[in-house]
Amino acid sequence: MTDPVHPLFRSERRFAWVLQVVIVAAMAGLLIADLVGDDEPVGEAETTSSVAPTTIASDTTTPSTINSSDNSSATSTTPTTTETPNRTFTLVATGDIISHGAVAERAAMAAREAGHDGWDFTPLFTRIRPIIAGADLALCHLESPLSMDDNDLNFRGTFRVPSSLADAIAEAGYDGCSLASNHALDSGSSSVTATLHHMRRVGLATAGMAETSDAAGPTWFTPAGIRVAHLSVTDLINGRELPVDPPWMVPHLNVDRVIAEATLARSEGAKFVVVSVHWGEEYRPDPTERQQLVAERLLDSPEVDLVLGHHAHVVQPVIRRDGDAVVYGLGNLLTNQPGDEANPCRSCPPETQDGLIAWFQITETTNGAQITDAGYVPTWVDRANTHEIVPIGIDDPEQVDPVALTESAIRTATKVEPALRRLTFTTG
Repeated sequence: MTDPVHPLFRSERRFAWVLQVVIVAAMAGLLIADLVGDDEPVGEAETTSSVAPTTIASDTTTPSTINSSDNSSATSTTPTTTETPNRTFTLVATGDIISHGAVAERAAMAAREAGHDGWDFTPLFTRIRPIIAGADLALCHLESPLSMDDNDLNFRGTFRVPSSLADAIAEAGYDGCSLASNHALDSGSSSVTATLHHMRRVGLATAGMAETSDAAGPTWFTPAGIRVAHLSVTDLINGRELPVDPPWMVPHLNVDRVIAEATLARSEGAKFVVVSVHWGEEYRPDPTERQQLVAERLLDSPEVDLVLGHHAHVVQPVIRRDGDAVVYGLGNLLTNQPGDEANPCRSCPPETQDGLIAWFQITETTNGAQITDAGYVPTWVDRANTHEIVPIGIDDPEQVDPVALTESAIRTATKVEPALRRLTFTTG
């Protein structure tokens, strides 16, 4: 059959096809050479790492050193990832702060030694300051209301204590304090006004007292960018009935109301809710039935994550469950208990000289912010010499009998371990 295409046209078509093949091959070669010779990556993965606390070790007998001097293999062994690390923060909480007369006398002596009038409580907190200030969030419990002008002080029965106690609490590194207690209205509403005035003056956040209904409710913190709500309530009030009038001035322990407040806080963005509770019986080492029933309900509530107990003046047990915790009693942080001849407290057992710094690590998880680690440092008040708060095993004063410190640490350990593990500092 005769080809209908003229031979000239066939030649032109063949030449065009060959030229097209040559051009495509050349482009492919250039592309391959470019890929082989390119030393720069297209994108760089973000390197992330989780940093452990630099001052806390998990073992009290063989503390680990977080910061190693040999980092030669760090770049070759550290994996890279594009995943964002879970946010985490540390929280510490402590027991009752009460300026009994003997405590104020020691603060007045410290002020005179420093060459000024008044009361200087700061030296009493010096030994625990590294632990308190080293946490992302530190909460105290102030049980003795402050005086407005220090001209109406009282240290027995009802409390109006030197306002400079607030300065020492802030200097120690605390971020805020719970204030709801049986002594919160010792001088009526003026206790609330004076205490809040001086706490605000030194920059401390407060929960458990309010001058207006609008100011009532939780106080807020954002450690590591995680929104934390702190509520403070009391199950006892001296000389009055609960709830007080008006009820927002000093909130009372009503479980339904507490859960409702925590639920509201969640709706306002809280990722972690702390409730400080003034409850139980003084000097009783085990929780009452009332404490246990309340604790169970709060633990069962998904809105409450951590309960911090005060008032017993002795250390009580700790419960941990599903990322939540209840500390029934943190003991005393700073008081004059168990008293002496000049300031007797005949009903106070030796355990009232004990306390603890409770330490929690809170981490964002798929189930929300949860407690992922927990520990403690036992404390003891050196009433005989300086009224300093002693973090046992970390900064023990030379003048204190080591046997007394050991006995105190053992008493505390029997109550809080193994729910909390004892912590020590590391070097480096």
